[in-house]
Amino acid sequence: MPFLFSCSLKKNADNIELLNFSNSKIMESEIEEWIKIESTTQLDVYDSILFGKVMQVEFSDSDILVLEDGINSSILLFDREGRFKKQLLKLGTGPGEYSKIEFFVLRENSILVYDRSYQKLINYLKSDFSVFQEYKAKDYFLGGIGGLAEDRVFLVSDSELEGEVYKGYGFFDAELANSNYKPQFSGNIEAFLAQSISFFSGNSFLVQPFSNSVFQIFSDSLSVKFKIDFGVKKIPEKTSEVVDAEDFWAVLKNGTYYFAPHNLLIGEKSIGFNFFNETIDNVNFGLIQNGQAFRFSIDSDLKEIFLKPIAVREGLFHTVLLPGEYDEQVIELLDLTEVDYEKPILVSYTIGK
Repeated sequence: MPFLFSCSLKKNADNIELLNFSNSKIMESEIEEWIKIESTTQLDVYDSILFGKVMQVEFSDSDILVLEDGINSSILLFDREGRFKKQLLKLGTGPGEYSKIEFFVLRENSILVYDRSYQKLINYLKSDFSVFQEYKAKDYFLGGIGGLAEDRVFLVSDSELEGEVYKGYGFFDAELANSNYKPQFSGNIEAFLAQSISFFSGNSFLVQPFSNSVFQIFSDSLSVKFKIDFGVKKIPEKTSEVVDAEDFWAVLKNGTYYFAPHNLLIGEKSIGFNFFNETIDNVNFGLIQNGQAFRFSIDSDLKEIFLKPIAVREGLFHTVLLPGEYDEQVIELLDLTEVDYEKPILVSYTIGK
């Protein structure tokens, strides 16, 4: 498969913008002065619903959708003011039921749910979760995004083809009947995170973990638009071909690398993203502003909350604070006067000065 990768993605070097993070400066200052809160929404979930760890947040014009993974795996639907509307909770082995929601894709009028254990995709009508279509998934998936032209869907597959090659980036029609895959080396797929996909400037983007290329996602193709430059900290390209975990750790031992950028947000005045520093246990936050690059260690509770967002959507960082995760210091930063400490809070914000 000698030319598989060079031909599978559109790339025009003249149109690729370099995001320079090659000479970053460590910032030790308090994070409060960098956080710009755009909105806060108290999610008025019923007391009878056990709200677990938030795995995913998506937005439509009229709704907020939250995937929580507590005792049960469910999707909670709220209006944009945070008023609870309904819950998708269909645990079981029968038609339209799942064992666990790995991720979901928001479409024009429906929600596409993926259950890896049962290897099936279930498309629920958003207006009535009892109406659904179920598909047997031939491949395994790690994440994706909908809302593309003609209600097409983009999914990332870790199903193996041969050797170090996975099925990779898949483009599906509205009925999920026809697919077109762009195979990728295993490392770039194994290191994929839900936060590898961002939405800003009215478009969806995918950040590739080891090439550090930023692709715009179209309905049937990807196109390189940006590239993050880590300079001498860039991990070797061969990492994308690594299958065995021991080989990956061997690469990390041979240098001090930055890798797997995610939660990328390119705004009018600044560029922010997470990345791993030397090890997967050390997540940092990078900021490029006014021609300077700054690096923040995540070494406090406040930084943990705001420098590791759940998602980048609608040109903002988003996180959900569960009861017990926020205190008076956080409430003061959010500038809230009335708070129900028993309810989650959705926070939407930017980072910069």
